Amino acid sequence: METLPHKLRKNGFWYTLVQRDGRSCIYEQMVCEQLSYFEVFDVQIKPKRDVFGKSYPAAEVFPSNEDFGKTAWSCRTLTDAKRRLNALVKRRSKK
Repeated sequence: METLPHKLRKNGFWYTLVQRDGRSCIYEQMVCEQLSYFEVFDVQIKPKRDVFGKSYPAAEVFPSNEDFGKTAWSCRTLTDAKRRLNALVKRRSKK
């Protein structure tokens, strides 16, 4: 399975992995040199699929814009992001 990269570009922004705990991640979103946000989310898995005769392996995917507020959150500080990540990990461990 393809895993999320350490660094990626999406929606015109660069994202860099800050912390990962199992299926939960924090990525730093660089808006500009002086401003960044922290995206916290549970990694979703896109299953293996065939499209127009081409095969794609199962892969971890970065959240879509529609995921925010449901399975992904944007935090202004790293402290808030770590708090949210810990809550996700704790909730998952109770299942």
